[in-house]
Amino acid sequence: MKINLITIEDGLNNTGFRKFCAYAKKIHPNTDAFYVTTGNSRSFKHLLFAKSSPFLEPAEVEEIAAGIAGADIVGFSSMTQYAIATIDIIAAVRRQNPRAYIVWGGIHAIIEPEDAILHADAVCTGEGEFAFEKFLDAFKAGRPFFDTPSFWFNTPDGVRKNPNLPLMTAEEMDALPIPLYQDGEYIYKRGEGFSPIRPEDFIVYNGLSYKTVWSIGCPFKCTYCGNTKFIDYDRNYRKIRHSSPALIIEEIKDAVRKHPHISTVIFDDDSFMALPMRVMEDFAARFKAEIGLPFVITGLIPNYVRDDKLRLLTGAGMNRVRMGIQSGSEAILEFYERPTPVARIRQSCIILNRYKERMIPPAFDIILDNPIETVEDNRATLDLIHQMPRPYTLNIFSLRVIPNTRLAEAVVERGVELDDIKKPYTHPRPTLSNILVFAMVTVPVPKRIFEWFRARALPTHMPQKHYPALMFLMRFLYLAKRAVDHLRTMDLTVTSGTTAALLWKLGIVGLWQKHILKRFVLARSEAEVPPLAEPDIPAKRSTAAQPAPTPAPAAATSEEERAA
Repeated sequence: MKINLITIEDGLNNTGFRKFCAYAKKIHPNTDAFYVTTGNSRSFKHLLFAKSSPFLEPAEVEEIAAGIAGADIVGFSSMTQYAIATIDIIAAVRRQNPRAYIVWGGIHAIIEPEDAILHADAVCTGEGEFAFEKFLDAFKAGRPFFDTPSFWFNTPDGVRKNPNLPLMTAEEMDALPIPLYQDGEYIYKRGEGFSPIRPEDFIVYNGLSYKTVWSIGCPFKCTYCGNTKFIDYDRNYRKIRHSSPALIIEEIKDAVRKHPHISTVIFDDDSFMALPMRVMEDFAARFKAEIGLPFVITGLIPNYVRDDKLRLLTGAGMNRVRMGIQSGSEAILEFYERPTPVARIRQSCIILNRYKERMIPPAFDIILDNPIETVEDNRATLDLIHQMPRPYTLNIFSLRVIPNTRLAEAVVERGVELDDIKKPYTHPRPTLSNILVFAMVTVPVPKRIFEWFRARALPTHMPQKHYPALMFLMRFLYLAKRAVDHLRTMDLTVTSGTTAALLWKLGIVGLWQKHILKRFVLARSEAEVPPLAEPDIPAKRSTAAQPAPTPAPAAATSEEERAA
């Protein structure tokens, strides 16, 4: 029996797919993994013009289906942005091989199974490894399998919805195989079909970085995040679970052995900083001794930013962080059900700024184009950004709705319209307020000029003039500044893969890191780090004014992942 597994995305960063494929190959060796990339979200064209598209041309769909339709089971994984492309490929597979059994898993299937089951024979609604093994054992033996947990099935009597298996324990996560990373996978090339994936393919989409997820779970339940659906299925998803530090180190060593060009490791965990200190100490010691590369943490929540953890991690090689702040308005943060008062956001920015000599400017997520914002909400966000200690940068997003999240319900309740996640969310509307946000990231805006723009800035949904040419200019300058920030440390995690490959092949990356780049070392005394200032704005919500307690890992109770 043959199994083909396929992921549709804008690159090669589906960590969950790589983990699942490794397990599927372990229990059924005659399994192949396929990547279909609809574009490259890291390319200059996409960053400047939003040229990456989640759609595929009809000829491409047929070509993709021809490469995978011959299997007995064809499994799909995708996020909601790529659901339409996935549906098109499923239809083509059915035309070419009506006997193929179609299984759909991944983020979209979990968040919106009601949509996925309209097109697939089976939909996995939870963690897939153990559930798929149960399904596969019955499928191969010819036994009934409609009662397999963590699955919805199309049956002759309608849709069968089964409860999910319990979430994996830390011990079970430790027993999983190392995720696939150039272990016989295939990649789709337009006009050529599928071919074995090569190191050059990873470089094009990932630059010189290796992306992974160590801890799973998030203690928050923000309305805009797909994690809300995971938590609805199982409240234990709010606990942080992870494999041992030794296993994640072995995974990274395996990737670096195959791809010596890897110069940075990126952890896409939702709540990395929520890990207990003892776990971080073990990880930091192993990473510094056995890997010795810079690493990035993208999942910082302000509530968990602590000076002692930052000192430890920067000493181990952390050179960049990404933290979600979303808004400077207490009312909007409450609308997002995000228990992080503005005072705590400011405090976290101050703590991060203490380590500015050791890191690339931190990136803060901000959400614009919220249709319920008032003028006061809008100005509060502008004030927060203008007052944050420099240097910093922003990841600027336009608010989009992920189906079946609390935000989707709130939009309906309030009677407002909001684009869904299938539309580009990295290019906010060219309003004066949004242009000012890009400007403040790029240069320190003098107070007098800031006040002039602030007085004229309006929320996106209010009638106002748009300035597309000015927005294009400010976005170009914003991207140029980010590129300079990364090039000075030779961190090629957000630049074009072609540029990264050239600099690596010429030896510039290695030379820079060895002879020019200032080493990230642990401060020898407290005097080397500026004193910690107090936040200058008190919290308005007393119930959320203090950081939430760090949750214990699942193994200690008898850590996160993902969105958009």
